[in-house]
Amino acid sequence: MGLAVGVTHAVPGDAPTGSAASVASAPVRFDPLVRFASFGWLPEDRMNSRFTTVHDVGFSTGVWEYVPDPSKGPFASLPAASVGVTLYSAGHTPETELPLEVWGPPDSPPGSHAPVTTAPPVNGAPAYWVTVPGEPEKIILKWRYAPNGWAEVTVSRLNGDLHRIAHRVARELRVGGTERLRFPFHLTGLPTGLRPVMSTIREGGLPGPWEGELLLATSRDNRGMNLGVSVQPMTPGDRHPNTTVDGYQANREIVVGDDGQTVVSGAQYADLLTVYDVSGLQTGIRVDAQSAAEVAPLGPDGSVSVFRGMTVHPDRADWTDRPLR
Repeated sequence: MGLAVGVTHAVPGDAPTGSAASVASAPVRFDPLVRFASFGWLPEDRMNSRFTTVHDVGFSTGVWEYVPDPSKGPFASLPAASVGVTLYSAGHTPETELPLEVWGPPDSPPGSHAPVTTAPPVNGAPAYWVTVPGEPEKIILKWRYAPNGWAEVTVSRLNGDLHRIAHRVARELRVGGTERLRFPFHLTGLPTGLRPVMSTIREGGLPGPWEGELLLATSRDNRGMNLGVSVQPMTPGDRHPNTTVDGYQANREIVVGDDGQTVVSGAQYADLLTVYDVSGLQTGIRVDAQSAAEVAPLGPDGSVSVFRGMTVHPDRADWTDRPLR
């Protein structure tokens, strides 16, 4: 699914939802079901993919040009044009202030970013340029979108002056939005105590034309039950069934760690279910916790119970802003 980005237009379907480029105070945490920020301007018409990811600490959204690289495999891509923005919740440190080995590319040497230099203010707020050693085609602009909240715009491999492009993207970014994100599924019958902690909506690129994901948890410190749900169109050949669920081919694995050994995402118990070709879609459900007892509220069928309470929406027009009911 492609999207057009005009020289002076926002991304279609992602119209600016905020009222200004700054707010009086950054959120204590972001709501994973809400689009807090959106682009007011983007520079080129070759970006054909976009994403939005939200969790407590950060809100990120971006567009990029997907260029496949078949020589490296069916899901590989070449470095290409991109524009991304990340806003941080109140008091959190932006990635550009972390060591490169934590934040940068996998082969980044220990150290820090190149010296930060002062940039023209963004809508009156102090701003700074940040460069990444070894990546001359990328520039980052960092500024405060609120007195207690940082934002970063990253532009890469674009035509024209990267500094001017980044600054305009930042100036015209809309923040403080309240529009709810729309998901290709909704869930019913979940136990109380599970709350949304992270979401991702992606369109374009691989491994499919779009994907919607939602992560729920009973606590913020990973000590309780985590439930992840994803839905995307079926990919040809991407099917490895070992069972069936309500007549659908499926793959299910239950993994338990021995003697405290973690098996997935730091957990010692995982129930992983993929169900194929549900109205042309592939659904993924992941339940993990420190023990099987912590997932007992889902019922004896675990991930299968979650699937039975899921309704998928293959038609984009039917996507819902109420994924939990």
